[in-house]
Amino acid sequence: MANVTLLYSPTCGACPSAKSLFKGLRVKYSFSYREVDINSPDGQELAERHSIRAVPATIINGRLTFIGVPSRQSVEKALAPKPD
Repeated sequence: MANVTLLYSPTCGACPSAKSLFKGLRVKYSFSYREVDINSPDGQELAERHSIRAVPATIINGRLTFIGVPSRQSVEKALAPKPD
């Protein structure tokens, strides 16, 4: 199961779209999901560790995968199970 973290800011105009996208995809895909405010201590640590300078930012399985609101198709591809 994929681990998805969405780094957001309460003042970000695009962040609600990213939140909505991931919440909608949880119906189709099984993945753990959490939202982290970039202004929180956890958010600051994630931003520093991944050199994030803009939100929304999506970290999937510990890897910075998207900056901005990704397309549904891009997220589905990133969440699809990888063949062995």
